[in-house]
Amino acid sequence: MLGFLLSRLAHAAVVLGIVTVLCFAAVHLIPGDQLLAALSAGGHVSESSEIDAVRESFGLQGSVPAQFVQWITGFVQGDWGRSIGTGQPVRELFAQRLPVTLELFVGSTLWTLVLGLPVGMVAALRRGSVLDTVLSGSAMVGIAIPAYWLAIVMIYALAVELQWLPPSGYVPFTEDPAGNLRAMLLPTFVAGVHTAGLLARYVRSSLLDALQQDHIRTARARGLSERQVLVRHALRPAMIPLVTVIGLSFGGMVAGSFFIEQVFALPGLGRMTLEAILGKDFPVIQAALVLVSVNMLAVNLLVDLLYAALDPRVRVAGR
Repeated sequence: MLGFLLSRLAHAAVVLGIVTVLCFAAVHLIPGDQLLAALSAGGHVSESSEIDAVRESFGLQGSVPAQFVQWITGFVQGDWGRSIGTGQPVRELFAQRLPVTLELFVGSTLWTLVLGLPVGMVAALRRGSVLDTVLSGSAMVGIAIPAYWLAIVMIYALAVELQWLPPSGYVPFTEDPAGNLRAMLLPTFVAGVHTAGLLARYVRSSLLDALQQDHIRTARARGLSERQVLVRHALRPAMIPLVTVIGLSFGGMVAGSFFIEQVFALPGLGRMTLEAILGKDFPVIQAALVLVSVNMLAVNLLVDLLYAALDPRVRVAGR
């Protein structure tokens, strides 16, 4: 297991190094100069010496390789730079927005489990029945339905017509727990429907495969009930799709939250990153790209380890 872990860590370190360089280079290829635009809009900085001083404070002096070394050194030490748009430290911006995105992820994951897991299990246990057809079709609809269309329909039906839920906005849980839950119900549902459909399909397929294995027939021959066979012998190998879907959902938490947070006016990391891209606020963009990459690599590593724990054959194949 240790060798498997070290191998995955080495791969992750190489990928992270390459991604970090690409993130820094990609941001510097964005046309225009947001810093000069911000200074010109203020109308009070016109001397080249003052502009150079401001550039130096943002780490923009010198060659691009020198800027990269300065930026990555500060990033590792916890200095992520300052936002050009607001002047705030980038770490503070992320700390302020992170709870919203985490809440969106937790809520969407709950919807994924509540909708996807039972649908996949029931469809597998009732294979070939009318119920299986209905549930499998519903899962396919959840996968295929566009998130923007579902968001619009849900907002119109539940917020505009019935007025059960607010159409957009965010209320911190510490200020109003009930208002927070009402505000997050729609965005978490919309974010969770697609992964719920994926989970249902994966669980159905994996559970059907597990139920056809030799050890399942042996367990049935020993006189175990279907419930005991399912719980003791079939669910563990069938849980690998659950690890996959939840891992992908968490890995894409920031990258996939752009649309949801924008539509529902949630002040999370996705919306902050989108605003930074539109405003060419490259310190924020660079930090977001690196953190998304680190997040994806960490989740993939965790998923690999969980695979190895659930199925020892993965350790041998991964060496």
